[in-house]
Amino acid sequence: MMEIMKNYADLVRLIDILKTEIEMLEKDNKFWFGKSEHLPLWSEGSHRYGLDVSSERSDRLNKRINQLQERLEYYVVIEGENRGNIEQLEGLPYKIAKLRFIDGHSYKEIADILGYSYSHIRKVVCKNNKIGTTREQSM
Repeated sequence: MMEIMKNYADLVRLIDILKTEIEMLEKDNKFWFGKSEHLPLWSEGSHRYGLDVSSERSDRLNKRINQLQERLEYYVVIEGENRGNIEQLEGLPYKIAKLRFIDGHSYKEIADILGYSYSHIRKVVCKNNKIGTTREQSM
C-alpha cells in the first residue's frame, strides 16, 4: 500500500513538473513572438536572428507545448482514477500513507491529526513496510 501511495505522489509531482515546463515554454514563446516586431525579416551572415528565426523558434516551442499538454492530459486522467481508488481504501495504514504521501504531512503531524502517539504511527509504518518487502520478495 505504501508503494501505491509513493507512486501516486510521484505522479502528482510529474504533473506539477509538466505544468511548470509548459508555463516556462509559453513564456519563452511569448518572448520570441514579441521579438518579431523589432527584428528584420531574415537573418544575414552568421547572426541567427530575424523574423524567420523567431518564427522557427516559435513553431518548435508550440510543437513542444502541444506534446507536453497531451502528456499532461493523459497523466491527469490517470491521477483522477488513482485518487478515486485511493479514496476508497480504509484502515489506519491507508490513512497514514495518504496523509504522508498525498497530503505531505510529517509522521509527527500525522500522529497529532489521527490522535495516536508518534511511536505508534512509526510502528504501523514499519510493520507495513516489512509486509510490503516480504510480499515483493515472495513474488
